[in-house]
Amino acid sequence: MRDHTIKAINREFKEMNFLAHLVLSPKETDFISGNLAADFIRGSERKLISQSIQSGISMHQFVDRFTDTHMLVKTSKKRLEKHFRLLSGVLVDVFYDHFLAKDFGRIAIISLEDFCEYIYDSLEKNIAQLPPRLQKFVPVMIDENTLLSYRQLDGIQTALTRINYRIKKRFSVELAMAILKDLYEFIENDFRKFFPCLIEATESYRKGYSTFLLPALSK
Repeated sequence: MRDHTIKAINREFKEMNFLAHLVLSPKETDFISGNLAADFIRGSERKLISQSIQSGISMHQFVDRFTDTHMLVKTSKKRLEKHFRLLSGVLVDVFYDHFLAKDFGRIAIISLEDFCEYIYDSLEKNIAQLPPRLQKFVPVMIDENTLLSYRQLDGIQTALTRINYRIKKRFSVELAMAILKDLYEFIENDFRKFFPCLIEATESYRKGYSTFLLPALSK
């Protein structure tokens, strides 16, 4: 029962790690759309999605599987399990996006600000092909500049507050932020070791496409 509960929670809130999925994506519009759409689409809807967008969905699902089973990610989760057993994976996703936003200049060939603008523009151009739930979310994402907000701890606190509104058993956002600050260097170190592994693992998806990643990172 506990394993099923964890999987259900992780599925429901997987969309919180937007930034990682999007920076790993090729710059092609349909790939970007698919990488974001994966968390907003139900099984029966996928057959209505174009094949090019489905390629992005497949990449997103691969990233999720790789991330969930990686030892460094499991190490980060264990750091949080004492206080947040079932939500540790969700919190790690959010925290990792913070460190990615913070380290963006070391990872990407463009600034985080320019990246956000490119992503938002791509999603707006492709809005008609997106799942209905994502069509409703994109304007909110753009208006609140969700991706850029992850760079600041206030943005992470806002993300956690939104998660809290969506679950029956509430958790302490204040405690989660306190633990992040207390374990900041340890979780940041986990992320910095893990993300190059994730870049390497997803290399084949970017083959033949232009990339957001620095040439030194994207082979």
